Amino acid sequence: MKKSELKSIIKECVKEVLFEEGVLSNLVAEVAFGIAKAQGTLVEENQQHSKASAAAISEAREREAEEKRQKLLETKRKMLDAMSNSKMENVFKGTEPLREGGTPSSPTSHGPLSNRDPKDAGVDISGLFGLAGQKWNALK
Repeated sequence: MKKSELKSIIKECVKEVLFEEGVLSNLVAEVAFGIAKAQGTLVEENQQHSKASAAAISEAREREAEEKRQKLLETKRKMLDAMSNSKMENVFKGTEPLREGGTPSSPTSHGPLSNRDPKDAGVDISGLFGLAGQKWNALK
């Protein structure tokens, strides 16, 4: 028997086993099932990791908020201790309260007269029209 004859016989046997007996389709089905199962496992692991990381992030934020709150309380305590000190007893002596309250974002804080005393009469311009009355009428 020649080499080429043997080769063709082996090819025919392999084709028969793979295609006609369904070995290839079974192999493909098993591989596909294995891949799908592996992806499901990866998705489950990722979900577990994401849940764990979300819990860790939430816990870290809570700790950070608690630390900020403790720091603020400590600062308030120090301020109250300093204010009860006899050195700070007359710290506001001779000062006057603000004429107008407000916040920096309020509309009154950015106006042209925002830093002026509301009791200030300003400049009297009533004589302005008497001086330039005729010229003013000409401009109309």
